[in-house]
Amino acid sequence: MSDIYSRIQSELISSGNYKEIYTLLETELRNSGWYDNFIQLTEKTIENTNDKDLQFNKLVSALQDKGIQSVPDDVKIKVIQKIAEFLNTVVE
Repeated sequence: MSDIYSRIQSELISSGNYKEIYTLLETELRNSGWYDNFIQLTEKTIENTNDKDLQFNKLVSALQDKGIQSVPDDVKIKVIQKIAEFLNTVVE
């Protein structure tokens, strides 16, 4: 299994598909409003947290699940389709 994983990882980076998929995800998140909404959520979370409790790891823990769950379904579908297209060219 690690051989397949290594092959996929190597091909993903060397082919430029990693950057392409990342750029697609970033663009779709910005265009959907997710990015701005997540910034607002982060700012509100920071404002409502005592300074002594404000730690990066705690902030990530508080926001990570909310961020993932709030990604619009159409963005998920587009990115998953792009990943599937890539995998179809690598895995035989």
